[in-house]
Amino acid sequence: MSNTVAIILSLGVSLGMYLGFVFSLKTPTGAKYLCGHWYFHPNAICVWRVVIGLSGALLYFITAQQFLGILLFTLSAVMDGVDGLLARECDLVTPFGEEIDPLCDKLTYLPPMIFFAYTGRLDVNAVWILVAVEASGQFLFRYIIKRFTRFSVAANNFGKIKAVMCFALIIYCALLTDDMELPNFSNQMLHLCIILSISSIAFKLIANRFYADILSLLNLCCGIIGIVFVLQMRPVYAAIAILAGQIFDLFDGRMADKHGGTKLGPWLDDIADLVSFGVCPAFLVILKGKWSLLAFVVDIAYFFAVAFRLWRFIARDKHNITLKPGVFNGLPSPAGAMAALGACLFWDNVWIIWVAILLTSYLLVSNIRFVHFGRVILRHFPRIFVVIFGFVIVFTISFVIKVRDPKMLGALLLIAFLIYAIMSRNLLSRKSL
Repeated sequence: MSNTVAIILSLGVSLGMYLGFVFSLKTPTGAKYLCGHWYFHPNAICVWRVVIGLSGALLYFITAQQFLGILLFTLSAVMDGVDGLLARECDLVTPFGEEIDPLCDKLTYLPPMIFFAYTGRLDVNAVWILVAVEASGQFLFRYIIKRFTRFSVAANNFGKIKAVMCFALIIYCALLTDDMELPNFSNQMLHLCIILSISSIAFKLIANRFYADILSLLNLCCGIIGIVFVLQMRPVYAAIAILAGQIFDLFDGRMADKHGGTKLGPWLDDIADLVSFGVCPAFLVILKGKWSLLAFVVDIAYFFAVAFRLWRFIARDKHNITLKPGVFNGLPSPAGAMAALGACLFWDNVWIIWVAILLTSYLLVSNIRFVHFGRVILRHFPRIFVVIFGFVIVFTISFVIKVRDPKMLGALLLIAFLIYAIMSRNLLSRKSL
């Protein structure tokens, strides 16, 4: 059996297991049983998944039982969501559980990465750098934080995204053993894992009230980097920089709501959004139009539409009691940037691009309502689907970095924009908010 088939079957079995826990917790009998027995305690499941994951790695690499190894490892990865589900639903969240959960993650994904490094699939030095960073974060920096600060040692968003990416990397390395002629971008994913691991440690050493501002600054840096890439005629890298900025923008508002922020936070967020989602796509529009007068007109229309959209949100929409939480008046600027970048990358005909940009500009300044992607759309899906969605995003971005095909990335951005717009309108029409 090929690894591709084994992974698909294993994901199906693991998804069935996860949904079994979800449905059981919705029944009084199932919830009482799962919450009342020690072997279903989240901390116990944390230990089980380490044992299962390590067993899968040994079977895969030592005994060549690849299907069984992939199945056990996939079950272990999905059980990372099961222990969190049980902790929340059974009210079993404990400080000890918050500490050992990241350790269980590391003990699950680091051994297979080391094995893959010494079989030639990953860079050996980079893997050991990741191991060193992870060990320092788990033991040294956690001790410093607990001993000398009052900050939390629980996993933050960077750590959770890193864990998803590490699990995705291992699955991708298993796919590379099949004769599918897949482009090998495993080391690019590994480098992203190292960056996220360092970021996870750094954010634990920073006061919570600065989280939102730092994410806004990172979004701003992505916008500036994107502009540089546009001027260097590297549109694919520019689009990827803006996508990274959108990820930071997705979390900065949530961090501000959860931990508070500074007085400069809202203004810094708007400046970052204007640069990343307004200025950068606008530069690409001008370059696609070869600096013509019409290109400048379309470009200015788009830029001022983004600026107006951001101003209206701060000055009016935030105080509009008719807008429910998670509902926007007009197209959000990150979605507008996705449509603008997608149009510029996918089409060669400048007239089609200009029509798409002007339509996007209208949606930005209109009173048509859309919903927040993270706070509304993702909440309608089980956590396991969000994890799988994360896998898909990681694979897609890494693949695009490797092949550098503008039309492919443009098509993906336009499809993603259409899916967001359709789902947003569908949720609003059903009044499910």
